[in-house]
Amino acid sequence: MAKIIKFNPRGEEPEKRPKKGGEEGEKPKGEKTIKVPAKGEKRESPLKGSLENAKPLTQEDFDKLFEALREGLKRLYPSQVEEVLGFTGLGEKNGNKAFAVGLVIWKRYGVEHPYTSTAVLLFENNELKKVSFLEAKNNYWDWRTMIKLHKGEFHTEEIFNRFMELVRGQFRV
Repeated sequence: MAKIIKFNPRGEEPEKRPKKGGEEGEKPKGEKTIKVPAKGEKRESPLKGSLENAKPLTQEDFDKLFEALREGLKRLYPSQVEEVLGFTGLGEKNGNKAFAVGLVIWKRYGVEHPYTSTAVLLFENNELKKVSFLEAKNNYWDWRTMIKLHKGEFHTEEIFNRFMELVRGQFRV
């Protein structure tokens, strides 16, 4: 079971967002927009996703990512994770990558009751690439570093802080 929490980091409703170009959001023919960095600004890699392309995850996206999360956690933590029971959170997608922050409900081997962990997750091509649990002492990846590292592709800080507000969490970026 995966549940999405609706959130738009820009603070606008999608249908109320102003469209660039003509009345219907189309650019006039022959018009191109080229961004050139100012003197002293760093150029972003063309392979890296642009923050403008980041879109909130839909329920369908969360359902696909839940299967990837289930398989990925069993692969990364084979001696601990028996089953992933659920996930709820906020996230964005940008091309073939997705970033999410949320609660993972999982069952550990030899323990009757399930655990709930807060996690920062990065998916690529519908496969779990990185996960960092906020409550864990030892992680493969530090959640603060993940948030800073993917700030150019996703609204990581806004997503993280908004999720912490919703769950009344102690962490902030």
